[in-house]
Amino acid sequence: MTSRPAALDRFIADWREPLEQQAGVLFAAGELDAPSIMHTDVADQFVQSQGLRPIGANWEMLDPSDDDSAPRSAIAFFADALSQNMVLPRRSWLGEGRARQCGREFLACFEPRSRTILTNRMDFGWNPVSAANVEWAFVGFDDQKIALLLLAAQD
Repeated sequence: MTSRPAALDRFIADWREPLEQQAGVLFAAGELDAPSIMHTDVADQFVQSQGLRPIGANWEMLDPSDDDSAPRSAIAFFADALSQNMVLPRRSWLGEGRARQCGREFLACFEPRSRTILTNRMDFGWNPVSAANVEWAFVGFDDQKIALLLLAAQD
Protein backbone atom coordinates (compact mmCIF):
# COMPACT_ATOMS: atom_id res chain seq x y z
CA MET A 1 0.00 0.00 0.00
CA THR A 2 2.62 2.48 -0.96
CA SER A 3 0.97 4.39 -3.80
CA ARG A 4 -1.42 7.24 -3.10
CA PRO A 5 -4.22 7.67 -5.60
CA ALA A 6 -4.40 11.13 -7.19
CA ALA A 7 -7.80 12.14 -5.76
CA LEU A 8 -6.55 11.48 -2.23
CA ASP A 9 -3.34 13.42 -2.91
CA ARG A 10 -5.46 16.39 -4.04
CA PHE A 11 -7.68 16.10 -0.97
CA ILE A 12 -4.83 16.32 1.52
CA ALA A 13 -3.04 19.02 -0.50
CA ASP A 14 -6.19 21.16 -0.30
CA TRP A 15 -7.07 20.45 3.33
CA ARG A 16 -3.80 19.85 5.22
CA GLU A 17 -3.13 23.52 6.05
CA PRO A 18 -6.62 24.40 7.34
CA LEU A 19 -6.79 21.18 9.35
CA GLU A 20 -3.32 21.62 10.85
CA GLN A 21 -4.28 25.06 12.17
CA GLN A 22 -5.99 23.41 15.14
CA ALA A 23 -5.01 19.73 15.21
CA GLY A 24 -2.26 17.32 14.46
CA VAL A 25 -3.04 15.60 11.17
CA LEU A 26 -2.06 12.12 10.11
CA PHE A 27 -3.14 11.31 6.60
CA ALA A 28 -2.31 7.98 5.04
CA ALA A 29 -3.59 6.61 1.77
CA GLY A 30 -2.88 3.70 -0.48
CA GLU A 31 -4.18 0.99 -2.71
CA LEU A 32 -6.48 -1.63 -1.27
CA ASP A 33 -5.06 -4.88 -2.55
CA ALA A 34 -7.45 -7.50 -1.24
CA PRO A 35 -10.31 -6.03 0.75
CA SER A 36 -11.71 -8.17 3.55
CA ILE A 37 -15.40 -8.86 3.75
CA MET A 38 -15.50 -7.18 7.17
CA HIS A 39 -15.20 -3.40 7.06
CA THR A 40 -13.76 -3.37 10.59
CA ASP A 41 -10.94 -5.71 9.52
CA VAL A 42 -10.10 -3.45 6.58
CA ALA A 43 -9.89 -0.41 8.86
CA ASP A 44 -7.95 -2.22 11.57
CA GLN A 45 -5.36 -3.60 9.15
CA PHE A 46 -4.80 -0.16 7.67
CA VAL A 47 -4.50 1.72 10.98
CA GLN A 48 -2.15 -0.98 12.28
CA SER A 49 0.03 -0.51 9.18
CA GLN A 50 0.35 3.13 10.31
CA GLY A 51 1.51 2.13 13.80
CA LEU A 52 -1.88 2.79 15.41
CA ARG A 53 -4.12 0.52 17.46
CA PRO A 54 -7.01 -1.45 16.02
CA ILE A 55 -10.45 -0.98 17.58
CA GLY A 56 -12.34 -3.88 15.99
CA ALA A 57 -16.11 -3.68 16.28
CA ASN A 58 -15.84 -0.15 17.68
CA TRP A 59 -15.55 1.37 14.21
CA GLU A 60 -18.79 3.18 13.52
CA MET A 61 -20.08 2.80 9.96
CA LEU A 62 -21.43 6.04 8.52
CA ASP A 63 -23.83 6.72 5.69
CA PRO A 64 -21.50 7.26 2.71
CA SER A 65 -24.07 9.00 0.50
CA ASP A 66 -23.98 12.63 -0.52
CA ASP A 67 -27.12 13.23 1.58
CA ASP A 68 -25.91 15.13 4.61
CA SER A 69 -29.33 14.85 6.26
CA ALA A 70 -29.30 11.03 6.25
CA PRO A 71 -29.07 9.30 9.63
CA ARG A 72 -25.39 8.69 10.51
CA SER A 73 -24.33 10.89 7.58
CA ALA A 74 -20.56 10.92 7.05
CA ILE A 75 -20.80 14.54 5.91
CA ALA A 76 -22.61 15.49 9.12
CA PHE A 77 -19.91 13.72 11.15
CA PHE A 78 -17.25 15.76 9.34
CA ALA A 79 -19.21 18.87 10.29
CA ASP A 80 -19.26 17.75 13.94
CA ALA A 81 -15.55 16.98 13.85
CA LEU A 82 -14.27 20.07 12.07
CA SER A 83 -16.67 22.96 12.70
CA GLN A 84 -15.30 23.77 16.16
CA ASN A 85 -11.96 23.14 17.86
CA MET A 86 -11.86 19.62 19.34
CA VAL A 87 -10.42 20.77 22.69
CA LEU A 88 -12.01 24.24 22.94
CA PRO A 89 -15.46 23.79 21.36
CA ARG A 90 -16.35 27.48 21.60
CA ARG A 91 -13.47 28.26 19.27
CA SER A 92 -14.32 28.03 15.58
CA TRP A 93 -12.20 25.81 13.35
CA LEU A 94 -13.47 25.40 9.79
CA GLY A 95 -17.04 26.43 10.47
CA GLU A 96 -19.93 24.23 9.45
CA GLY A 97 -19.95 25.00 5.71
CA ARG A 98 -16.24 24.35 5.15
CA ALA A 99 -16.36 21.28 7.41
CA ARG A 100 -19.18 19.80 5.30
CA GLN A 101 -17.22 20.64 2.15
CA CYS A 102 -14.20 18.80 3.55
CA GLY A 103 -16.41 15.78 4.18
CA ARG A 104 -17.87 15.92 0.67
CA GLU A 105 -14.40 16.10 -0.85
CA PHE A 106 -13.20 13.15 1.26
CA LEU A 107 -16.18 11.07 0.15
CA ALA A 108 -15.63 12.09 -3.48
CA CYS A 109 -12.22 10.37 -3.38
CA PHE A 110 -13.98 7.00 -3.33
CA GLU A 111 -16.17 5.24 -5.87
CA PRO A 112 -19.79 5.79 -4.70
CA ARG A 113 -20.98 2.25 -5.50
CA SER A 114 -18.41 0.64 -3.18
CA ARG A 115 -17.60 3.49 -0.78
CA THR A 116 -17.37 2.75 2.95
CA ILE A 117 -16.74 5.46 5.56
CA LEU A 118 -15.97 4.67 9.20
CA THR A 119 -15.21 6.75 12.26
CA ASN A 120 -13.91 6.01 15.73
CA ARG A 121 -16.45 8.41 17.26
CA MET A 122 -19.91 7.55 18.49
CA ASP A 123 -22.56 9.62 20.20
CA PHE A 124 -21.18 8.72 23.62
CA GLY A 125 -17.45 9.18 23.00
CA TRP A 126 -14.65 7.68 20.98
CA ASN A 127 -12.44 4.66 20.73
CA PRO A 128 -8.86 5.91 20.42
CA VAL A 129 -6.49 4.62 17.77
CA SER A 130 -3.64 6.88 18.94
CA ALA A 131 -2.19 8.13 22.22
CA ALA A 132 -3.69 11.62 21.81
CA ASN A 133 -5.99 12.98 24.51
CA VAL A 134 -8.57 13.97 21.91
CA GLU A 135 -8.88 12.57 18.42
CA TRP A 136 -11.24 11.97 15.58
CA ALA A 137 -10.45 9.37 12.92
CA PHE A 138 -12.09 8.70 9.59
CA VAL A 139 -11.29 5.73 7.37
CA GLY A 140 -12.64 5.67 3.85
CA PHE A 141 -12.26 2.96 1.25
CA ASP A 142 -13.68 1.49 -1.90
CA ASP A 143 -12.68 -1.54 -3.98
CA GLN A 144 -9.31 -0.06 -4.91
CA LYS A 145 -8.11 2.52 -2.39
CA ILE A 146 -8.13 3.37 1.31
CA ALA A 147 -7.34 6.43 3.41
CA LEU A 148 -7.07 7.37 7.06
CA LEU A 149 -7.61 10.93 8.25
CA LEU A 150 -6.65 11.21 11.92
CA LEU A 151 -7.08 14.53 13.70
CA ALA A 152 -5.46 14.65 17.13
CA ALA A 153 -4.99 17.20 19.90
CA GLN A 154 -3.84 17.41 23.50
CA ASP A 155 -6.02 19.21 26.02
